[in-house]
Amino acid sequence: MKRIIVGILALSLLLGCISEEKEEVKYTINITGLAQGELNLSDLKTMPSEEFNAILVKSTGTTIENSWKGVLLSDVLQKYDVTPDYVTFVAIDGYMSTMELSDLGNAYLCYEMDGKDISQEDGGPIRLVIIDQPGKLWLKFLKEIKLLGKENSIIIKGKTKVTLVLTKEDLDLFDQKSVTTEYKGETKSFEGVPVTALLNRARYEEDAEKIKFTSADEYTIEFDFDEIFSNEDILITKDFRLIMPGYESKYWIKDLREIEVL
Repeated sequence: MKRIIVGILALSLLLGCISEEKEEVKYTINITGLAQGELNLSDLKTMPSEEFNAILVKSTGTTIENSWKGVLLSDVLQKYDVTPDYVTFVAIDGYMSTMELSDLGNAYLCYEMDGKDISQEDGGPIRLVIIDQPGKLWLKFLKEIKLLGKENSIIIKGKTKVTLVLTKEDLDLFDQKSVTTEYKGETKSFEGVPVTALLNRARYEEDAEKIKFTSADEYTIEFDFDEIFSNEDILITKDFRLIMPGYESKYWIKDLREIEVL
């Protein structure tokens, strides 16, 4: 409830004042990651659209059926000439969800619900609707679409409640930590994000037993989950390097690309 209220307040500030004549709302979604661009509400309304009925299934099992009008996400992405592995949707208040592109074949950017413009209370003016996915993924107050690939991000997946796909810029949003340790016979200082913080953000499952790190060239190392999670000095630097104080250099992975919880 708190997130919805914050989102509505933030959205009100972004939309600005609307005249009594209900002139067109000026609203823009940013496209970032593998491609850069903007999608205006007015431009979205000029694209070929579809009208359909869809049932939103809440986490409680309650179902709500509405009619929607919007544009297929795949049609929106055609103009950018990239094929991302993952897409992250970001709301105005910073809430985000990430899905594989292969799971978004029935994803729409909708601007009408039940024949009317989507109100702020219902998550408008643009809301993500995914026909074959649970309602928790129908992101409200959509403000950014990140197109992400294995070549420009770290993926955290497996026994986690959410899949995280983080760019180097995303790592700046986390609190940084510095450690001084011996590496290849020299004492050096490193700064990065504790792996523990990333695992907490991904919301690891309680039955997690192992954790596997994989580099861009598919070199992998595997540890007991508790061994890694209990050590806040294990870091990931902004250049995607795994820092492992107290471990042999063979465990210090360069160009890290995937963290899988097993």
